[in-house]
Amino acid sequence: MNKLDETLYINSLLDIYGECLSPQQKEILKLYFCFNLSISEIANDKQISRSAVNDALKKGEIALKNLEDKLHCYKKDQQLKTLINKIKENKQYQELLNYIPEED
Repeated sequence: MNKLDETLYINSLLDIYGECLSPQQKEILKLYFCFNLSISEIANDKQISRSAVNDALKKGEIALKNLEDKLHCYKKDQQLKTLINKIKENKQYQELLNYIPEED
């Protein structure tokens, strides 16, 4: 997985499982992956060491990936999106889309 794909994946996991992290971990991961701040910028902003930021990033990523390994919410979401796209492509079944709520 390239850097961009990894960032998108972590962002998705943060959306799904972010509330399971500590507030500090969640904030650091959001600053790094969503707002593209560097480790140094986050350390300065939070007034903590760069190693503390790096540690929070590593532990947070591991926690998110462990949750996905156990719960598979991201995987199921991707499968549903694939099925919806297949339905959209098949005009015969497009009326089924009326039963699918719109995304937020």
